[in-house]
Amino acid sequence: MRAPHRAVPWHLALLAGLVLLALGARSSEALDITGFVSQTSPDTVWGRGYGGAIGARFFGIMTFEGEAAWHGGVRDELSMTTFTAAALVSPPIGRITPYGGLCVGTFRQTSRFDSDYGTLRGFVVGVRVSILTSLVIKGEYRDYNLSGTPLALLDHR
Repeated sequence: MRAPHRAVPWHLALLAGLVLLALGARSSEALDITGFVSQTSPDTVWGRGYGGAIGARFFGIMTFEGEAAWHGGVRDELSMTTFTAAALVSPPIGRITPYGGLCVGTFRQTSRFDSDYGTLRGFVVGVRVSILTSLVIKGEYRDYNLSGTPLALLDHR
């Protein structure tokens, strides 16, 4: 059994800083609060995931986002929690906003007998469509690279 080690605290400080930055955004249009349901791959290992994000748009085309997510395993004893910060280019085109960028963060995988902490980095692409003034639908793809030797591989979400 591998002894768990502590997550690097600068990841949490970065996430907290992004949340504070987002809360300081001056315009209500510049602040996004998102709840989501996800499907993670490989689907033979991972089931559904849930999470939330807060993002702030600056200069009309840059979005900085902090996200927390929980990913469940196909078997009940496996799960993973991720905390990420992302920098995204997001130029609005009418009611549609395509976006893409990079994310970094930390993860913790747990099973019945073991746990593992590490860092992750990834690539994000997506599109958001404004339905009403305050209602937005997003579709997103995230490609992840986990550090070290995680308990279970996670390719993308």
